[in-house]
Amino acid sequence: MNKFQEGLQQQRRLIEQLRCEAQITRLRVSQSIDDLVKYCEAHAEEDYLIHGFTKPSDNPFKEKGGCNIL
Repeated sequence: MNKFQEGLQQQRRLIEQLRCEAQITRLRVSQSIDDLVKYCEAHAEEDYLIHGFTKPSDNPFKEKGGCNIL
């Protein structure tokens, strides 16, 4: 393909992507924020960032070893 055809193909892909994005149902930001706050409040009990782990051994991100001084 020459550069003209490559540019044309790229523009067609861009137009197709924009058409797909134009069909997405949009929500108001205020509604999205309210939904997000409600979700966070409903799942706060399960959030390890808020309450931490009951036992340190439950933490999958805990470092496996410590520092060694030679």
